[in-house]
Amino acid sequence: MSVAIELPRVSLRSLLWMAPRAPTLPRLPVFTSVEPPGNSSAKPEQCSCAKHRSGVRRSLPGGPMRLQLHVFACATACLLLAGCSEPETKSATSTTVASQAAANCATDLVKCARGGSLGDLVPATPAPATGEPIKLGMINQENTPVGSFPELSGAVKAALAFINKDLGGIEGRPLELSVCNTNFSTEGSAACGQKFVEEKAPAVLGGIDVFGNGIDVLADNDIPFIGGIPVSSSSAQRENSFQWSGGSWGTTVAFADYATTTLKAKSVAILYGDFGPIGESAEYGKSVLEARGVQVQLIPYPIVAADLSGPIQAAAAANPDAMFLMGADTSCRSLIEGARNTGTKAALFSPGACAAPAITSQLAPEVISGVIFNVEGPISTDTSNPDSELYNAVVRAYGEGLDPVGAGTVSFRSMMNLYRILVGLGATNINAGSITTALRATENTTSFMGHDFTCDGKQFRGLPAMCSPQQILVEWNDGALRQIGDWIEVGEIYEG
Repeated sequence: MSVAIELPRVSLRSLLWMAPRAPTLPRLPVFTSVEPPGNSSAKPEQCSCAKHRSGVRRSLPGGPMRLQLHVFACATACLLLAGCSEPETKSATSTTVASQAAANCATDLVKCARGGSLGDLVPATPAPATGEPIKLGMINQENTPVGSFPELSGAVKAALAFINKDLGGIEGRPLELSVCNTNFSTEGSAACGQKFVEEKAPAVLGGIDVFGNGIDVLADNDIPFIGGIPVSSSSAQRENSFQWSGGSWGTTVAFADYATTTLKAKSVAILYGDFGPIGESAEYGKSVLEARGVQVQLIPYPIVAADLSGPIQAAAAANPDAMFLMGADTSCRSLIEGARNTGTKAALFSPGACAAPAITSQLAPEVISGVIFNVEGPISTDTSNPDSELYNAVVRAYGEGLDPVGAGTVSFRSMMNLYRILVGLGATNINAGSITTALRATENTTSFMGHDFTCDGKQFRGLPAMCSPQQILVEWNDGALRQIGDWIEVGEIYEG
């Protein structure tokens, strides 16, 4: 049984319709600069997801409606990002071993790589790649008035520098990246897809694209879309998309499983931002809960709402055993503090992005203690994670100011998993068809900083792009995240 609590809603379509129309984009825009085309001195307004964004100004060209659209877009992007971006996994254990491993990686990246999941791929005597480049594409949202996520492309660029300079590229041929900016529009997303179709890119990496039209264009031309942040329906459902994440769908299923199997919850309230894919993920969690006899409240809230007390009170009033607080950025603190202030005894669950240091540092110990988050990689206990140490070392060497904490871990993982596929194919056999075939043939293949992956389209019902949707849950106690279980097979759980 489920109870839907209706609250005022704000739709993306209505806000876009009311807002001033953006200038028409050229069909094949050039996105090689991080500055806005035609105005190198302009500084776009950026969102404030976790600690990676600057604050939102209270005045924007175009008046109040432009501000409303800006805040809506930022909130949308942050909510979608919350499902699979990973917090700084500060564990409660000694850092002695990790520090030694980090020191080893800092002195020799190749030796460091040999000790992790890439060990079987490292050439015996690698030399810098100098041959004809293999050109890859990437679709991302950067340098726009409604949010910028350069850490996603920055992490991929760091990975390519490492592959080309330290691992010898692909049989001596370097990998080259062209990043296309969606400009947060359906037209821009589609134009990016068309750009890489015309350039005959063998594969296109994902960053963040709320709309996903570019993925549809690539699908129509049989070009694989690889990894990134799966936020659009296309990124999770199109046959050409391959994702090493469970997204927000995996988050709610993992929460539902733990709430029922470990906490024996009989009633659950799910608070979620009222926007397409986030609503879909709430339904995924609800489906698992109801199949196990749990009473579920679905409580949507407008993602631009400054005051969340209404939905929080509505959730607490039913005295649920657990509350899923599906928020991001500033709503993380509002939801967690608001829930605690009601005096509820419910177990609180929150997406992993809400465990970012910029957020947890603002919460009193008694407020955040016991909150359960999801992550997409184990938190080390007595040993360091060699892949994580390599990632940190590569970012230090080639990241050019990139912060290693945050969503860049997801796009870096995507690139290293694609690297595994490319090495297996060999430089002369790399094309869109061979990459797709190789990915579809994977079965329990080793992943970089993640769960082994199988890209047969059957790992998560309704979401064929998900190759490794598994999740891990952690609990905040004594100022640190503590892992509270092993991998959760969300695909099997949702299948029932």
